[in-house]
Amino acid sequence: MNQSRLLEDQERTLCERYAPYLMFDLREPFLPNLVGFTVLRTDESSPSFPRSFEESDCRTEFILEYAVWWDYEIGHIYQVEQVWVYVGPNGEVLDCEVTFHGRILKGLLKNRSNLSDNTHVRLFAQPGKHALSPMPEVFELLPDLYLAAGSRAGVDGLYANGEIACLLASEEDSDTLHTRVKRYLHSFAFKPALEYTEYRLLPEQFMTWRQLYECIPLRLADRLLEIELILGRREMNLELNLGIEQEKAY
Repeated sequence: MNQSRLLEDQERTLCERYAPYLMFDLREPFLPNLVGFTVLRTDESSPSFPRSFEESDCRTEFILEYAVWWDYEIGHIYQVEQVWVYVGPNGEVLDCEVTFHGRILKGLLKNRSNLSDNTHVRLFAQPGKHALSPMPEVFELLPDLYLAAGSRAGVDGLYANGEIACLLASEEDSDTLHTRVKRYLHSFAFKPALEYTEYRLLPEQFMTWRQLYECIPLRLADRLLEIELILGRREMNLELNLGIEQEKAY
């Protein structure tokens, strides 16, 4: 085994050991698909989010970055949310931070009550939208909590953060793709139960951030094809059922 592969395996084992426990709404339609991991030093910058770590606790020995990937979120295709776990001497979890609608929140409560087994920070995901928080009550302060998962489901379609979600070699017009994604995601509209169940990331979901980043275009192309086939099948079934009903009427 070459040196780079050995290092990757060591970092993978380390990241799995400290992987966050994610809490999802009982009616959540989209669970994580992949997670891109990176082991960072305090003088390095995040490869997946515009931030640095200069103001970290001086005891920090390394930072574990988890870029949690979903193929879909309730408003648009794909979502990435980051978790940073700060590890100090003797493997102690010193701190945790998470992304929340483009901002950063503390992920470890002051009393450390959301730290399981001394290594796994328990985090809640906003129903459908997947912003992270150590406290589910935070989501209930959002005025669009129910709208985002309900009547606005699919509203952004192909677009995420104001940009086209991916650059695809496709002959189809982006407006067609956008409309198709909106229709598909709207079919998953739901009313959050605000009751949560635990989800643990699986070893087979882990890959380096670079590996995840490189597979995104192909992965999203596959999802768009999947949506086309699913919607096409639905339309065929609808036409078939309509024809049957018309025959019964005669």
